[in-house]
Amino acid sequence: MWKIQDVNKRMGRFIMNGLLLSAGYPVINLPAKRQLEFNQLMLAFYESGDQKPMNTFLRSCLDERIIKIMKA
Repeated sequence: MWKIQDVNKRMGRFIMNGLLLSAGYPVINLPAKRQLEFNQLMLAFYESGDQKPMNTFLRSCLDERIIKIMKA
């Protein structure tokens, strides 16, 4: 996996979605109402290095319609 050391959150999401698209996956849209939750999880990730809570959160942001299409 490509590790990026110093990027702001917006650029990080941009790069993440670019990598997802290039691998044939849909983008992940972060709803504005969940921004605080995202920020808190990012701070926890920076401190602990544990990716699991952030991965779970990002997966929960996937549009259910897209998940159904991908499973078909």
